[in-house]
Amino acid sequence: MRVECYFTHQICDKSCLEGRDAVVIDVLRATSSITTALDAKAKAVIPVAGIEAALELAASLPGTVLSGEREGQRLAGFQLGNSPYEFNSKTVAGRVIISCSTNGTAAILKAAAAKRVWLAALINARAVADKLLEESVQDLAIICSGTIGEPSFDDILTAGAVLQQISRLAVPEMNDSALVALRLYESCLPIGMTQALKLASHAQRLIRFEHSPDVEYCSRENISDTVPWLNKKDGRIYG
Repeated sequence: MRVECYFTHQICDKSCLEGRDAVVIDVLRATSSITTALDAKAKAVIPVAGIEAALELAASLPGTVLSGEREGQRLAGFQLGNSPYEFNSKTVAGRVIISCSTNGTAAILKAAAAKRVWLAALINARAVADKLLEESVQDLAIICSGTIGEPSFDDILTAGAVLQQISRLAVPEMNDSALVALRLYESCLPIGMTQALKLASHAQRLIRFEHSPDVEYCSRENISDTVPWLNKKDGRIYG
């Protein structure tokens, strides 16, 4: 398997994705929350880039749940924010979620140019790696969402977790960015993922907003077997 890692979605254009499969990462918090929502039996998740587009889509699809945040805070008029703790059987089971986040949904929409798209977080890193191997993926782009155009320690760390899981059963051919991600993850193993994730500036911002439990939840490794995937025909994410 050949793997190239991109530290922000902005540096990955359509030419990077043509004929390739992709994994999108926004561990704090979009891909963690989407995985959690699907674990809680949400019907599907529709990623949208903008607030107005999300509101218009919700108006045209009665019964959907609006989920969104900007700079870590829930958007006005939205039922849910982006905390994984908000996505449970009471709030999302059997329902379609419209999701609009600062970085994650934009990265997912960018990745739609790839052949197939899956979503990864620390909570499902092993399941994602197993899925990639099961599907005999040969050419993979790992797209880190980043934070407003800048690389995010937390997303790169998670990319490394996925690569470490792939490396259990295969020998991936990696570009330098992928190798950096893998070595970063390995270097953080002695302190554990909770402490490692808290080093990230985005994690520190969430902690200041009193979202420390979210950071701790998102640091838990391999607690989910769900591998969210983007259906390019209808633009929805299923588990």
